[in-house]
Amino acid sequence: MAGGFSRADVQEWLEQSGWFPGRDVTEKVAEFIDDAVRQSEEQGFPAPPIAAAVEFLRTYGLLELRHPRDGDKTLDVNPTGGYEGDFAEIDELARDMGSGLFRVGYDLPEGGIILMDENGRFIYHHWSGTYLMGADFHEALANWLTGDFQELS
Repeated sequence: MAGGFSRADVQEWLEQSGWFPGRDVTEKVAEFIDDAVRQSEEQGFPAPPIAAAVEFLRTYGLLELRHPRDGDKTLDVNPTGGYEGDFAEIDELARDMGSGLFRVGYDLPEGGIILMDENGRFIYHHWSGTYLMGADFHEALANWLTGDFQELS
């Protein structure tokens, strides 16, 4: 894994942040998913939830993951975190990629938006560009911890 963060390191970090095997926050996260969908409709770019994102949020939703080496950096697994007008950008990106996208989180202080595509890949959308974070959550987290993203063209 990137930057010395192994899959086991990421797993340990997740557990220290409140995740545990069998975690299921379906009921709690449902209102956040509904709110994100409502926001997208209000902005004029409907973004229905995709199956991969709903499954991911069921397990990891509402976690606040504080960077273990930089306590000022956090990754919040919450689909409602974004900014005004971001659904227009997400819609354009989805069309360019040819895949549905759904917002599943954001990071601070950078303000990047974490998206998932229909194949379960994690995409980082930031003012500086759009990047592939990873093919799965563990890879995406390891790359987030080191800032090692692959630019999407």
